[in-house]
Amino acid sequence: MTCVSVRPSRKGFTLVEVFVVVALFGIIAAVALAPAVAVVRRFEDVRAEEAREQRMTYLLRRVPDELRLSPPEFRDGPAVVLVRRDILGGAADDRLAFWSDWGGATGVRAVRLFQHGAGKTGEQGVYLWILPFTAPENVGWDALEPAEGTLLLPKAESLRISLLPHDKKEWEKEYAGARPRSIRIDVSLNKEVFSYEDWLPPE
Repeated sequence: MTCVSVRPSRKGFTLVEVFVVVALFGIIAAVALAPAVAVVRRFEDVRAEEAREQRMTYLLRRVPDELRLSPPEFRDGPAVVLVRRDILGGAADDRLAFWSDWGGATGVRAVRLFQHGAGKTGEQGVYLWILPFTAPENVGWDALEPAEGTLLLPKAESLRISLLPHDKKEWEKEYAGARPRSIRIDVSLNKEVFSYEDWLPPE
């Protein structure tokens, strides 16, 4: 009597074959998803850039908008005062003061750059203060506290302002007088300079 051995038919995969297939799927998925991940990251970068530009535009337009509502003249003194300042290292730290009732809040607007210093705490950036009981020429710049102002542009590194009076053809670096006919603002952020120029209502 002859015995015949029958090999059972193979109905599954070996563990090695499963690992190979999983590895192949992983490689294919990585190759396919890499561009998608890059697109998502780029989209996030673009959104962050747009948010920064919107914040910058808000600052650059907010100051002229408030200045438009200032009187052409101010009793017993200049309506607008611009002080040219520089920080050690060459960064600009100009200060602008003018009366306005923009947004229903009446008082002198004081705009300047804040940086950390002795006895001063707060986030670095361009701030705006509303001072109801002073005149543009009497602003105590060194006494302004960040906590009492509005942060217009966080992390700003410099602020340069120029004014064009009605009776002159050259931009003024320092100024005290009637509301000018134009204002130019230059702000630097992350070593990049943003500029904005706007005309104001005639006298």
